Amino acid sequence: MDILSFSTIAAQIKNEISRTCGLNLSQTRILLYFDKNGNQPLKMGSLANKLNISLSTLSRQLQQKKTLTLVKIIRSESDSSKSVVLNDAGVRKADELKATLKQIEQMLFEDLSQGEISQLNAIINQLLTKLETAKSL
Repeated sequence: MDILSFSTIAAQIKNEISRTCGLNLSQTRILLYFDKNGNQPLKMGSLANKLNISLSTLSRQLQQKKTLTLVKIIRSESDSSKSVVLNDAGVRKADELKATLKQIEQMLFEDLSQGEISQLNAIINQLLTKLETAKSL
C-alpha cells in the first residue's frame, strides 16, 4: 500500500472544497465543528482545544477576511474572553459544505458495496486510533 495515497486523496478533497465552496481547510474545520455541535457559542480557548490547534493559530484563522464573514465573535461583558459562533451566512455555508462532502463521498464510494464501505470505515477508524495512541506516547 502506498501511504502517500492518503495525501493524494486529501489534496483532491481539499481542492474540490476550495473550488466548490471557496473554503480553505481551517474554514472547513471550523464550519464542520460548529455544525456537528449545534452551532453553540464556544470560548475561543475551548474551540482551539477542540480543533487541536493553538489559540494564536485560531485567532489568525478567525481574522481571515472570508472567515469573518462566516462567524460572529462575541466579547464577554464580564472578562476579556471571546466566544465564537456561526452567523447566518456561516450556517448556510456549512450546509453547502456538507452537500459538497456528500457528493465527494458518493463519487468515491460509488463502486463499493455497503459491506466494503463498512470495512473501509472500520480500517480507517483503527488507523486513527493507532495514530492517536502513538501521538500520546
